[in-house]
Amino acid sequence: MLTGSAAVGALLTGIGALGGPTESAHARTIAGLSPSRCRVTDLTHALHHDFPIYRPYILDPNIFQFASIEEDGFNALKLEIDEHTGTHFDAPWHFNDSPDALHTHEVDPADLVCPLVVVRIAHRAARDYDAEVTVGDLRRWERRHGRIPRRALVAMDSGWSARVLRSEEEMLNVDSEGVAHFPGFSIEAVAWLLTERDIAGISVDTPSFDHGPASASDPEVHVLLLGQNKYGVEMAAHMEEAPDAGAMVIVGVANIRGGSGGPTRLLALS
Repeated sequence: MLTGSAAVGALLTGIGALGGPTESAHARTIAGLSPSRCRVTDLTHALHHDFPIYRPYILDPNIFQFASIEEDGFNALKLEIDEHTGTHFDAPWHFNDSPDALHTHEVDPADLVCPLVVVRIAHRAARDYDAEVTVGDLRRWERRHGRIPRRALVAMDSGWSARVLRSEEEMLNVDSEGVAHFPGFSIEAVAWLLTERDIAGISVDTPSFDHGPASASDPEVHVLLLGQNKYGVEMAAHMEEAPDAGAMVIVGVANIRGGSGGPTRLLALS
């Protein structure tokens, strides 16, 4: 099996010539959303001191109150958190050290307000903890909703955010050999999105775009996606509450100069 750059090259050159339906009728602009009738769905986990993290790669959050109205005249918290804690953004530079790799503050703001595409695999993930979004899943979405809109954020709903809320152990789902098991995107699906569609990025409700076993040993989805200067959002919440199609999403990443990512408020407008 090809891995790393060899697999990326083979997939990017071999997946062409797969046609698709016309542009989605659900592709919308922010200008078309009426504030008085707009539904806002928060797809963000609330950060806190004990929020589950992907050990051993992420640092423990340290969030505490350092000022109070009683003693200081105002309330304030101090935040010491890894960029990749909670619902967060992966900038291309996170897995891409080329000279043109985008840091967090360099990602085009226009790509942070985009159509939301939700691909649901929760039924498979309930049986197969290592389930992946496939090209077949993407094609089924298009048969129902039309072509994936340009500059969309393509999000996986695996039902995993409920596990995140329960415990770190359930989120990581580590087996007796120390291998994590959770859903992600297949390398073929991401290669298809990059070659056959024009996306802004992808999102998952798990700790990594790469499904559990690959996330630590061979994170080829990270390498491929971020290597093409696309971004991703990990640990999204409540994706089951967002519509399959027709929504816009605001990717409210902290604008960190030189960053590899950052905490993100992810909001769907429909």
